[in-house]
Amino acid sequence: MGKLQGQSSFFVPGPPAKPGEAHLPIVEFLLKEIRGETVLDLGGGEGAYSFELKKSGFVTTVADINEKSLAVADQNGLKTKLLEPGETLGENSFDTVMLIEVLEHVPNPTEFLKYAIGIAKKRVLFTLPCTNDFKTLFESGLTYAHIAVSDHLWHFSYDEMKKLLDGLGVKYSLAMGDYLFPGSGIKLLRNCFSGPIGFVLMLPFRVMNKLGLIPKRYPSRFYGIIEKG
Repeated sequence: MGKLQGQSSFFVPGPPAKPGEAHLPIVEFLLKEIRGETVLDLGGGEGAYSFELKKSGFVTTVADINEKSLAVADQNGLKTKLLEPGETLGENSFDTVMLIEVLEHVPNPTEFLKYAIGIAKKRVLFTLPCTNDFKTLFESGLTYAHIAVSDHLWHFSYDEMKKLLDGLGVKYSLAMGDYLFPGSGIKLLRNCFSGPIGFVLMLPFRVMNKLGLIPKRYPSRFYGIIEKG
């Protein structure tokens, strides 16, 4: 848990999600929780989530320091803002600021959240990986591969994330979601089978999980809301 050794450029968490490939539960979260019309997608990369929000009429701006990522966002008709390191965007500049899978990559998540809170008029929305028991998850093959790579500077448990937010002195809600399969069954299948056979053998697990018949034990993502004012 906590900070890991690694190398990361600001706002460069490996290959960013591409427009048209946004994670549906995150999109649903954003559409439900955004307040106001103007949205800043801070560290938004190629704009995968802004692309979905634009379809619903939100005025979004993708802010990042990666010029190549912003070029993709611009090609998809999104407003973009190239940030210089340390650049400020002004107090209360956007109704909602969203940080989608960003906090685990920045050197100081606490200060970065303060920065986002200052920009927002109404809310800050954020998502990031939840690793309550990273060692067990990793050994069971339940972590997403990108969580273990060096550009993730932070791994947070629920208690650690809550402590960080409590320290900000803000009103917030923090939920865990995107639950993964129990480790033992998955580990057995991963070790014994691969390819089409493994896929077929996994189908009963997937169906049972979809029906809510498998206990929710391993959350993989935090969904957070910070209220401004």
